[in-house]
Amino acid sequence: VCLTVVVLFAEGRARGRAKYYRSTVGSIRPPQVVPLGRWRWPALVFCSLTALAALALPIFVLAYWLGQGLLAGVPLQSVWGPALNSTYVSGLASIVIVAAAIPVAILAVRYQGPLSALVERASYIGFALPGIVIALALVFFGVRYATPLYQTLAMLIFAYVVRFLPQAVGAARTSLLQVNPRMEEAARSLGSTAPEAIGRITIPLLHRGLLAGAGLVFLTVMKELPATLILSPIGFETLATSIWSATGEGLFARAAVPALILIVVSFVPMAFLTLGERSGE
Repeated sequence: VCLTVVVLFAEGRARGRAKYYRSTVGSIRPPQVVPLGRWRWPALVFCSLTALAALALPIFVLAYWLGQGLLAGVPLQSVWGPALNSTYVSGLASIVIVAAAIPVAILAVRYQGPLSALVERASYIGFALPGIVIALALVFFGVRYATPLYQTLAMLIFAYVVRFLPQAVGAARTSLLQVNPRMEEAARSLGSTAPEAIGRITIPLLHRGLLAGAGLVFLTVMKELPATLILSPIGFETLATSIWSATGEGLFARAAVPALILIVVSFVPMAFLTLGERSGE
């Protein structure tokens, strides 16, 4: 945590008060294509090998485990319940975390000062803590002071907020830096209150950044294990906990099914984010 504070302080000093919006009318300059020449094929081979090692190789190993299990007659348990639970809790966490990130980003960008900087930096500290540390702290808090919330989805979602809020804050903040505050001031001059101007002008302009943050949070929550394992309600099994349980018993064939489904489910928001970036170019 102390190292995180030092890094965040240095990052804030280096960032300064940079602004990324236009103050005058301009046009978008298309990116310049740089020909690689004779380095084109080595670059293609390098990128292909990277993709092969990162995605194709794990899928091949999982498919191999699954095939060996089927040939050996290993019974495969149903994973539809864990898949639905993972999708549900990841989607719910994404909505809650993005909603919590919006005021933090607005405070950090529109109302810059020592207090807003402290709030923004404090939101990043949770990301530096291991999930098991946050989970154990909430177990202590839930058992002693919030018994009705112990082992409920509410406490699990709260753990996700502490853990992954910086991902949504970073995406929302980056998008907000590109929005000219004069648009909000114009809305205020026409009779809108500050909350109305933010709700009608600012947030709609942030939709790409908010969707990117939600997609990133969805991906990380899907694979989060320690906090889910410790804080989830009794009987609430996700794909990550199913994989952990099966591998802990040495049942790799049984673990291959939820692992493959986790890859497929995670591919959907990743593809959405990639297509969104291309359409926004």
